[in-house]
Amino acid sequence: MLNSKGKRADVTDTASPQPIYAGKRIYDLLSEHMAAVPDREAVVDGAVRLTYGELSLRVDKLAKGLIAAGVEPGDRVAIMTPPALEFWLTYLAATSIGAIWMGLNPRYQKPEYAYLLGDAEPRIVFVRSPYDGRDYVADLAEAGPKVERFVRVDELDSFAAQGQPVADDLLASRRAAVHPDDTAVIVYTSGTTGQPKGAMLSHRAIVAAALINRDWMGEGLECTICAAPINHVGALNNVCMNVFAAGGRIVFHHRVDLAEIAQLSIAERPTYLVASPTTFVMFAQNPAAGLEALGRYKLLVFGGGTTPEPLIAPVAATGIKMANVYGQTETVGIVTATAFGDTPAVMAETFGKPLPYCQLRIGRADGSEAGVGETGEIQVKGPLTMSGYFRREQASREAFTGDGWLRTGDLGLKRPDGNFSFVGRLKEMYKSGGYNVYPAEIENALAEHPKVAVAAVLPVRHELYREVGHAFIVPVAGTELKENELKEFLRERLANYKIPKSFSFEPALPLLPSSKIDRMALKRRLQSEETPA
Repeated sequence: MLNSKGKRADVTDTASPQPIYAGKRIYDLLSEHMAAVPDREAVVDGAVRLTYGELSLRVDKLAKGLIAAGVEPGDRVAIMTPPALEFWLTYLAATSIGAIWMGLNPRYQKPEYAYLLGDAEPRIVFVRSPYDGRDYVADLAEAGPKVERFVRVDELDSFAAQGQPVADDLLASRRAAVHPDDTAVIVYTSGTTGQPKGAMLSHRAIVAAALINRDWMGEGLECTICAAPINHVGALNNVCMNVFAAGGRIVFHHRVDLAEIAQLSIAERPTYLVASPTTFVMFAQNPAAGLEALGRYKLLVFGGGTTPEPLIAPVAATGIKMANVYGQTETVGIVTATAFGDTPAVMAETFGKPLPYCQLRIGRADGSEAGVGETGEIQVKGPLTMSGYFRREQASREAFTGDGWLRTGDLGLKRPDGNFSFVGRLKEMYKSGGYNVYPAEIENALAEHPKVAVAAVLPVRHELYREVGHAFIVPVAGTELKENELKEFLRERLANYKIPKSFSFEPALPLLPSSKIDRMALKRRLQSEETPA
């Protein structure tokens, strides 16, 4: 249930009356590390290296600067930067005093900034500018005229210095007033099916996710490289917070470049990697820069889409501890995982079982729970779910079932072995000749072809069948594919009505900042072209 402030009431935990995350806020983790391991390295950004003790002092100064600037509990504080130290400092400082932090992506354009700044109305926006030859202060000021103040990140120290008159007692009282159920972060959904909505993630949900993932992952969280966009739950929670909860070291790198990251890994020796299907394709295409570097890692988790077994197998053969996971923005990251030691086939076909304190079910349209092997909506309950959508009460109510389960909008099924499999997305399903067709099922079948690197299937209008599939295919480098070859391949695996009626072969597919395929871009392209059907 949602309370009057759009927050989720606590759910009943299934594993312990006193869960590991009880009563904790984000800042509490930094405070604990400051007391226990003050001299251990916490963050690295280029030549800058900070211990937990030094990080704590920087966060305290910036938090005082925010108070001096008039930031009150519930105010939004935003930052536009690539993955960098200033991201981590503003996040820890703002959330520690009850403000709500949000990240902005350098890849966005003015209309996107205008929408996000207009929706969230941040009081202060920190900006790395100029960056990549672009004046982001000018762009953001034009997009967000209601923003009270823009601060360049190279002025972060002087901004923090204005908080010198703020007493330690005032800082402590502001932090003590933060409740675990207060919203800490707003993460906007990727907007693949419309305007993004701001998912409100509480301190409780973020800390619970970090501690639960820390415990099941175990050894391997000593160090990670964060090169993912900061406005995505993957970077914030799955990468940074998991390592932060373990008292590990976060190395920031400003862009996703596999060759550069491979070189950086030689110097920093990261132990933990969060990957996507795109990462596995990059491994296959450039093993010297990616696959061979995995020997330095202890732990790899991957998700965000279907990864074919032929791409998983070479990575698993390195002996690295790895798991396929499932989660989304609204679940605050990872909520399921395959078991360590599962075969590449199991990791390709399933996303495992729910993590401790989490529950997962497959729901029918009538609200009842589906049986084993029956397709339905993946629904989640537990401490990791969002509180709701920012300033969208109706959407927040619709996001949960009457009995408190988060509706993910994803389709899945439970297998006899207890693992869950992804089937597709409710909003991506289309009807062809009266049959329900799930693009993910077709993409999985296409991924089994040895010459297919990436596949995306979208519906196009058809006079007789209403809708049929069109497949966008990225062939494996150095190979050639033809439409008839793929149709013959699919006929042995799928019913005829599921086989795409048309194909296009591409050098690459457009990606969202989260590295997922940008289906809206592909949809717009199909709408602007006459695709044969």
